[in-house]
Amino acid sequence: MQQRVGVQSQLCWKLAGIRAYTVAAAALVFAAAPAAVGQALNLKMVLDLAEKNHPAIAASRARLGVSLGQLDEAVTTPWFQWSMSGGAGVLPPIVGTPIYSSATQLVLNPTLQSLNSPSIRVDLNGTVPLYTFGKIDAGAEAARAGVRVSEWDVEKQRLSVRNDVRRAWYGVLFARDVRYVGREILERLDQNVDKIARKLDDGDDSVTEVDKLRSEVYREDVRARMWEPVKGEAMALAALRFLAGRSDELQIPDMPLKRPDFALLPVTSWLEAARLSRPDLKMAQAGLEARSRLVDLARARLMPDFGLSLSSSYAFSPSAERQQNPWVGDPFNHFFYGFAIGFRWNLDLLPQVARIAQARAQLEEVQANLRLALGGVGVEVEHAHAVATDANGRLEAYERSERRAKQWVSKIQSGIDLGTEDEKALMEPLRAYVTARINRLQATYDYLSAMSQLVFVTGWEPEGLFQ
Repeated sequence: MQQRVGVQSQLCWKLAGIRAYTVAAAALVFAAAPAAVGQALNLKMVLDLAEKNHPAIAASRARLGVSLGQLDEAVTTPWFQWSMSGGAGVLPPIVGTPIYSSATQLVLNPTLQSLNSPSIRVDLNGTVPLYTFGKIDAGAEAARAGVRVSEWDVEKQRLSVRNDVRRAWYGVLFARDVRYVGREILERLDQNVDKIARKLDDGDDSVTEVDKLRSEVYREDVRARMWEPVKGEAMALAALRFLAGRSDELQIPDMPLKRPDFALLPVTSWLEAARLSRPDLKMAQAGLEARSRLVDLARARLMPDFGLSLSSSYAFSPSAERQQNPWVGDPFNHFFYGFAIGFRWNLDLLPQVARIAQARAQLEEVQANLRLALGGVGVEVEHAHAVATDANGRLEAYERSERRAKQWVSKIQSGIDLGTEDEKALMEPLRAYVTARINRLQATYDYLSAMSQLVFVTGWEPEGLFQ
């Protein structure tokens, strides 16, 4: 009994499902609106709150927003290669023509005098891409793949948070059930000690003082162990408050921890589900697509860009004499616009070849990581399935053991009531019953946690698995 109850002390620490520092940070991170006083939350409600309020999910959504902004930038940038410049100032009187002018070079250096007049100029230039050898498409596709990476990152964080919530939720139920077992045993031990004490007072030689001391020591040991589930429940509730984004007290319904009405599927089914639904694999596949398109982009940059160049310019200076000769450029008074088909070619060919090699190396890295992810996911799924299978087997065995131990206790209790058994005979079956019942609760918690882990490592939650 002491060994089994000692195990519960270690388990209660694991019930929260998150690191200890999150409990201390809960009140500082969140200020969510509290629910109505006394409102009990079921598991689905807590999961919904966690998905809405957890900072890890919020951070992943923010990263998705960054990716969406990068996509908009990649799609719109090629079509907005435009620039405008302009200015305003003063200009003294300038008269004459390029053939004859009485103005000297000094008039271009205006001073603050009353003869100066305003002067303005505005220039507009831009290029509309016509053919870029695939640069625009490659950049946009790479950005779209980056968005898919961020979307699957949000799903990954969501599954992780849901896994933590379920473990903490079942931890609360587990701690309460252990506490109820302790209360039930204490009541039986109190009755047993009282009966032994009365028999000793009556001089009954069927019991001894040692029997009374043995029962009292066992009772005090159980009473001391009763604080462990109290601690475990407090820690699990603190974890749930943090995960749900609540600073007030959570009202969790008092319900027993029980096995889900769902048969454990073969490991091949979970492996197939992971291949189709695991967010990590989807992220790796999207990352592979992004890197492939970036290689295409690096190759396309070896080629020139063809486009339609547009330009216009306007200048007005009333103090300068307007020039009428079309062969003379007038910087002070003019308006013109024009267009031409041309190209722009960056001739840093050798550095660009090096950039292509870098892009290829990064693509090979992502390909290797994808192979690693495929193998790692298979190992995680098989490991989680093995844990669930073990817990399921133990649970079935401990359920049978608990039923038999309960029958044993009932028979001894009946014998005591009829006078055919002594109170000291109750100690052994009572210990067996406590051990079997706590083992059954332990196996139930382990099975539920393993199933939750299976859902997390596969990205697939079968309907009806968690009630």
